[in-house]
Amino acid sequence: MTREEALRRVQEADFVLDDVALFLDTHPSCQAALRFFMEYQKEYTEAMAAFESQFGPLTAEDVDTTQGWTWVQGPWPWEMEE
Repeated sequence: MTREEALRRVQEADFVLDDVALFLDTHPSCQAALRFFMEYQKEYTEAMAAFESQFGPLTAEDVDTTQGWTWVQGPWPWEMEE
């Protein structure tokens, strides 16, 4: 999977979570929506882990500081390689 494809997977899962969260705000007892949210919560977590294991952290909060401040190394998450 390319960096762009991995980032797209994270973005898609994040978008779904945001959208379903809005629905759940007005329909909190909808079990189908809650199950759907939980499914995409897992998808998002897996997508983030896959991206970060291959390309590094997406946010500064996810930096492994045992090697110093590595956040500024490599391309920024929003920069696409040419």
